[in-house]
Amino acid sequence: MFGHPDISAAKVRQNSRKANSCFNNIRKIIIRDNKFLYHGKSIHYSKESFMKKTMILLFSATLFNLSLQAQKGSWFLGGAVGLSTGQNKEETNGNTRETGKSSTWSFSPEIGHFLTDRVQAGLAITLAGSKTDNQSNPINTISTQKSLGATIYTRYLFGKEAFRPYIGIKVSALPGNNKTTTGSNVQEAKTFNFLANINAGFGYGINNKFTVVGSFGFLGYNLTTYKPSGSNTKYKTSSFGLDASSLGERFNVGFYYTL
Repeated sequence: MFGHPDISAAKVRQNSRKANSCFNNIRKIIIRDNKFLYHGKSIHYSKESFMKKTMILLFSATLFNLSLQAQKGSWFLGGAVGLSTGQNKEETNGNTRETGKSSTWSFSPEIGHFLTDRVQAGLAITLAGSKTDNQSNPINTISTQKSLGATIYTRYLFGKEAFRPYIGIKVSALPGNNKTTTGSNVQEAKTFNFLANINAGFGYGINNKFTVVGSFGFLGYNLTTYKPSGSNTKYKTSSFGLDASSLGERFNVGFYYTL
């Protein structure tokens, strides 16, 4: 994906003619004893040296043709899956008891498209959830969160080799529902998380189909809202800058598959 950028049809034809010229030049070689004639010039050679150089030339021409595979209009697939658990314990006079535990999970399939050889855009759908069990009080408090949202992004790529750095913009919106149970008391609320950041990273084309991508945010804005059911009050928390809370993932690595 990143290692084989798009080129125009005219460019493909031009480069194909150059590759064919390489093979035509090979066919012009006439071997005689320990010499070969190239455009009428007699040059001494060893069979091992000649075969080695010929194979290098053929191999280079093959790579040349492989690099011509166009990517304009191509699509790629990616995504992320996350799962984590945690546990809190309290120790008093040698006695240990569990005071809480938590778990989070997320699933985010992704699809993207090359608009040009340097600009790509993508969309990810995120389904996420979490559960927290607070056992530090006499009555346990259990809080669950479920969210479904989307992320859109665009990236500008530099270079034309397998390794291509980029800068990008990402915007995410993740509405959800929260449910907190304390004994027989149940409190529900609507939640919403909005994230926008400028990020940078790199893509490395392993081959024509698979690409590894690393990215990190360096300037971002985050807004979180919480509105209890049956209440007119909405709680908001926002941050902007270089802090982790406004960046989402500080750094992540993923793999993409080009269709």
